[in-house]
Amino acid sequence: MNEEQQRKINETLTQVRISNRSGSHIGCIRLNVSAGIDHNREIIRRCYEYLTLGIPFMTEAIFLNGSRCDILLPITNEIIEISHSESEKRFKVKQYKYPEIFTIRQVRV
Repeated sequence: MNEEQQRKINETLTQVRISNRSGSHIGCIRLNVSAGIDHNREIIRRCYEYLTLGIPFMTEAIFLNGSRCDILLPITNEIIEISHSESEKRFKVKQYKYPEIFTIRQVRV
């Protein structure tokens, strides 16, 4: 990881709750047991790919405003939301809960 990438990660982490910021959470897969198995499998599949490509990520990151995302890619300021049965309307409402610096990508499984 170069200095620019580390700077980007540090900038992104200012939006994440301090209890969730620990460097040990980057590259660690954490799952929500209340999510369905297909949802969690997709998170695992994507995170494994990020690990093999050397792309830093966080799962179940909680932001300062209390919102939580499935996968956060801190170098690109991207949030990946895995949707299984979530309606388009609910997803659009959810988008506005995230800090403005992030772009949100929905992935249907």
